[in-house]
Amino acid sequence: MRAGGDGPTTDNLVRPTLVRMAALPLHVVEVAPGPEGVVAARAALSDRLAGDGPAFALVPRPGPRVPGDYVALIRRGIRPEMPVDNPDAAFVAATSGSTGEPRGVVVTRDNLRAAVEASWERIPGLRDCAWVLALPVTSIGGFGAIVRAHLAGTPLHALPSVGGAAPFDARDVIALDIAQPFAISLVPQQLVDMLESAEATAWLSQATAVLVGAAATPEPLAMRARDAGVSLVTTYGMTETTGGCVYDGLPLPGVRVEISDDGRIEVIGRQVTAGYRDGDEHFSGHGVDRRFSTSDHGVWEAGLLRITGRTDDVVTVHGVNVALGAIESVIRSMVGVRDCAVVAIPDDRQDHRIISYVVSEDPGVIAMISPGVVEQLGGAARPDVVAVDALPLLPNGKIDRLALRTAGE
Repeated sequence: MRAGGDGPTTDNLVRPTLVRMAALPLHVVEVAPGPEGVVAARAALSDRLAGDGPAFALVPRPGPRVPGDYVALIRRGIRPEMPVDNPDAAFVAATSGSTGEPRGVVVTRDNLRAAVEASWERIPGLRDCAWVLALPVTSIGGFGAIVRAHLAGTPLHALPSVGGAAPFDARDVIALDIAQPFAISLVPQQLVDMLESAEATAWLSQATAVLVGAAATPEPLAMRARDAGVSLVTTYGMTETTGGCVYDGLPLPGVRVEISDDGRIEVIGRQVTAGYRDGDEHFSGHGVDRRFSTSDHGVWEAGLLRITGRTDDVVTVHGVNVALGAIESVIRSMVGVRDCAVVAIPDDRQDHRIISYVVSEDPGVIAMISPGVVEQLGGAARPDVVAVDALPLLPNGKIDRLALRTAGE
């Protein structure tokens, strides 16, 4: 500071007052199945985005299709007793819990706007679309449809099945009366159900976009949909990235994806959320440089991101490393396989026993699976194959891999 003159001095500088906002209680919204729950979720969102309401968490109400044990897991993850100290927090969402205990994720208002605006920029006409709500509003995918419709000021059409009020039925979708361009988000199994009906397939082909996520979409399924004229968009993302951040292998505008030296996928951008309720060990940076280090491995192929597995996806069999995701990819590519899930069970004799649960209408396919896997991946990858009518799903539409592991023990 110079001496004398008319300039400011250390004595007359106006110092900013640093005010730390007091942490506020988290408002828990119990979401009932069906339209009642949708209304409650949308009201909480509207209040929070307008700055009139507190940060909130959406917790499903127990029911015939939403077990009480699952609800208890969600509550443990979101930690309703813990105050919220982020002034921009919109809501606390629970991760899926498909492979372990759910964790609460703090999603900000800026995260929501960034995610929606990026999707509008990527998909022409999406901003003008009404949205069909087919996923639970307590998941980031289902809640995302509410956010999109709210920010665009377009209609939201909820299916009777939302929130476990009834089983998903393609007939309910085609019965909707929608007078403007529309879009819908589905999980892969719902897409399978829709494509089984010629009328439902024709309905899907009229959509501006059909976003499919929450689990990997098998390439044969994606090809089948596109061959039928469906404007399919395969999405990759998670609760920690405010839902889908990579569409058809390409990061959304404003999103960067990097592959670390160990092959781990890292997502950077405004969609990356504020962190976990119980610690932020996978998050770093701020604003456009906010970074999340995922549990997924991936590679770039011809400029597109391909997911190759998870960090907890590799197990040992007789001392040999085996990637469960690679086994799933081989099985899903086989003609006649509708769906599959591969899990590993600890085994004293061989380190791990690999079990593949396969959905197929052709019994002959089952006998071909183990030899086919061995041919492509080697003997250590040989799975025990169990034919099932359907894979168990969590209320959010993801495969319940914990249940499959328990069944195999």
